[in-house]
Amino acid sequence: MPKPDPHPSPWISRVVHTAGLTGLVILLVGTGFSKAAQNAGMAFALLAFLGGIWVHRQQWWPCLKADWTMRWTAAWVLYVVVLAIMMAQVHPEVAERHYEYAWKLSRFFLIGLVAWWVAIAFRRPLNGYFLLLAGFVLGALLFHHQQGWPFGLAGARVDLWEGRQFYTLFSASVLASALILTRDIWGPRSSQWFWFRGAIWATTILVGANSLLVSQSRGGLLGLAVGLVFAGAALGYRQLRSDAARSRSSHRQWLAAAIVAVLLAPILWLGWEANSDRISHDVTVIAEAIESGEIQRSSMGVRLGQWMHGLELLGERPWFGWGPGAGEQLEELAALPETFQAGGTHFHSTPLDLLLWTGIIGALIVLLLLGSIVKGLWPLVMQEGTDSRIALSGLTVMVIALTASLTQTYITSQVSWFFLAAFLGPAYALSLRAARNCAWRNNEHETHRPATRARGW
Repeated sequence: MPKPDPHPSPWISRVVHTAGLTGLVILLVGTGFSKAAQNAGMAFALLAFLGGIWVHRQQWWPCLKADWTMRWTAAWVLYVVVLAIMMAQVHPEVAERHYEYAWKLSRFFLIGLVAWWVAIAFRRPLNGYFLLLAGFVLGALLFHHQQGWPFGLAGARVDLWEGRQFYTLFSASVLASALILTRDIWGPRSSQWFWFRGAIWATTILVGANSLLVSQSRGGLLGLAVGLVFAGAALGYRQLRSDAARSRSSHRQWLAAAIVAVLLAPILWLGWEANSDRISHDVTVIAEAIESGEIQRSSMGVRLGQWMHGLELLGERPWFGWGPGAGEQLEELAALPETFQAGGTHFHSTPLDLLLWTGIIGALIVLLLLGSIVKGLWPLVMQEGTDSRIALSGLTVMVIALTASLTQTYITSQVSWFFLAAFLGPAYALSLRAARNCAWRNNEHETHRPATRARGW
C-alpha cells in the first residue's frame, strides 16, 4: 500500500480550506437569523472537514486524536447513534423519532467543527465573534421590523424569531460577549477603524438590550445575572493570583469591569421590573409545593409537575434512558393531569430531558465534553490580553446557557445548537491553537492555506 503524500497538491488544499472558510462564515453569520444559512454553512464546513481529514491526514489526525473535546464529541455521537438503534429495536413504533433525535443530539460536533475552522482559517478567533455579532444585529433588525419595531422601555413584549426563551438567551449572550470584548471590538485608538468599530459595538449593545427587554424570558435574564457574577468572580480570582494586582493594567481592567456593571445594571433592573410579579408568583408556587405538596396551575406549576413525573420515569431506566427523542412516549407514560400538560414533547429542563433520553451514561459524557472545554479555556482566562477575554466570553456564555436551560429545553431546536457552537467554537479555537500536536504550530509541517485567508482589521 503506497504511503500517503505528506504534501498534498496546493490546489486541493486550497479547495478544502476555501470550502471550510466559506462554510464557517455562512454558519456564523446565519446563526443570527437563518436556519437555511446555518444548514448550508454546516454542510460546507463539514464536507471540507471530512475532505481535509483525508488530504491532510498526517497533519490533522495527531491534533484531533490528542484533543479531549474532540474525543468526547466522537464518543457522544457514537453513543447516541448506537442508543437510537437499540431503542428503535425495543420500540419500533417510534423508531423514526429515535433516529431523528439521534441526529439532533449529535450536533454537539458543531462546537468542534467551528473551533477547528476558526483555528485554521482566521488569524484571530475574534473575527469569529465579529461575524456572529454582525449576523445577530442583522437578524434582530429584520425581526424588529416584522414586529413593528417594538421598544423595550415602552413595555413591549413580543416573540422574535424562535420565541422569547431562545431570543432572550441569545440576546443575553450577545450582550455579555460584546461587553467583555469591548476593548477588542473597538481596537487601538490609533486605528483608522476605531470609530467605525465603536459604532458597531454601540449598535450591538443597543439592539441586544432592546431584544432582551422585548423578549423578557425569566430564564435568560437569570442566566445573564449568573453569567456576570461568574465573569466578575473569575476576574477577581485572577487578580488575587496575580502579583500585578496593583499595576496600571490591573486598574484598567477593574475600570472596564465597573463600566460593564454600570451598563448592564439598568438592563437587568428593567428586566426584573417587567418580570417581578411572575418571579414572585414562581417563588410562591415552589414554596407552597414544598410545604403542602400541592402545585398551583402556572408556568412554574407545569414545570414542577413535569419534573416530578420525569424523575419517576428516570428511576425506571436510569443508566441508558428511554432513547433520543422519547419525549412524546414519556408524556404518555407520565399521565399528567390535563391542567399540568404543556405544549411540546419535553419536560422543560435540558438536564432532565438529556437524562431521560440518554440516561446517566449520556449525561456523564456531556459533562466530560463540556468539562474538557472548560479545562482548555480556564488557563487562558487566568492570563491577560485578547485571548483571555475571548476565553472568558466563551465560558460566560456557557454559564448563561446552562442556567437558562434548567427551566427550559433548548436541545429540541436547531438554532440552539448553532448558537452554542457559534459562541463556544471561536473561544475553543484558542485551545486548539495552543496544542502541541497541531500542525499549524509547526511551519515545517504547515498545511497549505489559500492566499485569501481571512484577516483581521
